[in-house]
Amino acid sequence: MRSRFLRLLTVIGLMLGSVGLGAALGPAPASAAYGAVKWPASGVITSRVDDRCPGYDNHDGYDIAGNYRSVVSAAYSGSVSYIGYDTGGYGNYVIISHVNGWSTLYAHLDGYVSRMRVGEYFNRGDGIGYMGYTGGVSPPGVGGTHLHFEMLRYNSPQVWNSAGSCGQSVTRGNSIPFDFVGLN
Repeated sequence: MRSRFLRLLTVIGLMLGSVGLGAALGPAPASAAYGAVKWPASGVITSRVDDRCPGYDNHDGYDIAGNYRSVVSAAYSGSVSYIGYDTGGYGNYVIISHVNGWSTLYAHLDGYVSRMRVGEYFNRGDGIGYMGYTGGVSPPGVGGTHLHFEMLRYNSPQVWNSAGSCGQSVTRGNSIPFDFVGLN
């Protein structure tokens, strides 16, 4: 419904602009086509934003439990803005910046692809690293191997829980069923 409303506003803005009345409205908001962002890894959703499936809260992204060292790919095209290590939390992680204040964060990685550098551009679907259990998570066999994946807007985690449910299997490269407004 929200997607239709935004598309309707865009069409109205374009129509008004074509007759000289759109200047007061400003530019129409850009919107990624529904499902333009892709799941970065294959596995099972074990946590969502503010909802760690078994009942925890204060969680900023989706956790996808999967196979150790399976490929993690860029969910959307952009440039690497940060590569780091956080001993108590994210472990090995990378942030890719997109347009209009959007970025994606990938954490607990076992390692990165060889061309991983700040400023390097990755297309949606390009491999960026490998699923692991670095940082503040348990070792394999205890359920620790997973990807922590966040969608951020102006460095603030976004809530998009309608894109997947606890226990749902997701496949790397499949569309995330959600519109991220302003990501074009």
